Amino acid sequence: MRHSHGRRWMTVVGASVWTAALALTASAAEAPAREAVVVSAVENMYSAPQADKDVVSQALLGQVVAVLESRDGFARVETPDRYRGWMLAGAFFEYADPKAPRYATGGPVAEVTALMANLYRDADVTTARPKAQAPLGVRLEVLKPAEDPARRWITVRMPSGETAFVQSGDVRVLDAATPLARGSEADLVATARRFAGVPYLWGGMSAHGLDCSGLTSRVYAFQGILLPRDADMQFDDPHARPVERGELRPGDLVFFGKDKITHVGMYVGEGRFINATTHTRPDVHEESLDDPHWVALYRGARRPQ
Repeated sequence: MRHSHGRRWMTVVGASVWTAALALTASAAEAPAREAVVVSAVENMYSAPQADKDVVSQALLGQVVAVLESRDGFARVETPDRYRGWMLAGAFFEYADPKAPRYATGGPVAEVTALMANLYRDADVTTARPKAQAPLGVRLEVLKPAEDPARRWITVRMPSGETAFVQSGDVRVLDAATPLARGSEADLVATARRFAGVPYLWGGMSAHGLDCSGLTSRVYAFQGILLPRDADMQFDDPHARPVERGELRPGDLVFFGKDKITHVGMYVGEGRFINATTHTRPDVHEESLDDPHWVALYRGARRPQ
């Protein structure tokens, strides 16, 4: 299950719109937001500046986040989907110069197409353990394209500044300015099904673990659409069109809850949907909309635009 914790959101496309929106939404009491790049593969965001508090979401490697305030070794940050939480200060590198180029915003990038790509010290999987991992959709700066005879390895610069090697089969190389194309219904379903069996994790946003809206937001982000973070936010998104049950198409979002929206899944066709849930077993799996458990909780559907 997933709810909003009362956080504000805005659906945006592109870093420039997000940056402009910061100036419009910052309160008078807040100093202008600084920016930083996440250097950890997957980093927890907490409800308060303490590691024993609840996890509200996660930030991913290479994401540029706004730093709103710092306290006790933590920073309150805002991710590109307009979600806020407290992150360990050592998990990101803050830009001292507001005009400094942001990570992976220019030149060739390697976009991760695997659920999780290993980044190695050498162009070899056997000489050392991976230096880091990069989740699906992360963009890495390319220093050198695949030049070995088998065209297997690409040299990348990690957000920390270190050099690493990624296997070409785990990424697709494109220009950073290339806009993400909207995926088809089949693309959305195929991407969601790749997460089948991933364990349920409250606040999770990667193949290490997902919650319900973490699954739908990551699937849609990889297919070119940035969704609000939580289930109730996705239901209320003004850019999403209400859909009657009889008109459901693969890729539509289906919502559930008793007194309020607390859960979301993705319709895959033939009366079935895929979701990250603790119902029946705690992982990503498909279920029937006609299951009495879900019939009693069904609240409607939306089609993100």
